Amino acid sequence: MRTIYECSLSRTVKWGTVAGLAIIIGAIIVEVWYLSSGRDDRYVGLFAIVVLIVALLSCFLLYPQYIVSTDEGIGIHSLLRTIRIPYSDIERIVRAPENILGNTNTIRLFGIGGVLGYVGFFRTKGIGNYRAFVTDRKKVFIVYRKKGMPVAFSVSEPDEFMPYYLKGSSSPSIVEPVKDAAL
Repeated sequence: MRTIYECSLSRTVKWGTVAGLAIIIGAIIVEVWYLSSGRDDRYVGLFAIVVLIVALLSCFLLYPQYIVSTDEGIGIHSLLRTIRIPYSDIERIVRAPENILGNTNTIRLFGIGGVLGYVGFFRTKGIGNYRAFVTDRKKVFIVYRKKGMPVAFSVSEPDEFMPYYLKGSSSPSIVEPVKDAAL
């Protein structure tokens, strides 16, 4: 059975996206204006424009659109590709606390933080290094794998996502949210 769960953007992520896109688009416009008026070195200006466009496109290509649950495992779908986690690789699934990507306890090692979500590699005390595909910090699940780094993702309706595994899958187990303040 194939079930699709949307990854809706939280209000914070929506505002972060609007602000981030406005800054990037504004910087591109300013750089084009500098190039057209002859105030900037041409190669430096063109390089800056290319870097800004790549940053803008990478946000759109990498953010998770939906989570696919099939009989084989879980898939995290973005415009660029679908990352698959087979059931045989899942040790357990944990509902993360709401502050998983809070400002005080998480370090972004490499990735996007706020524009269309939190995507990339992060480090949190209690979990360690993990890969995140989160669009709403209050609706996060963490998949602990037998081999490899844990994967965090969010779904629009976490209460609908959890029973799918409780009744249908014998391989992974879902654990209720951790209430430990050390996370």
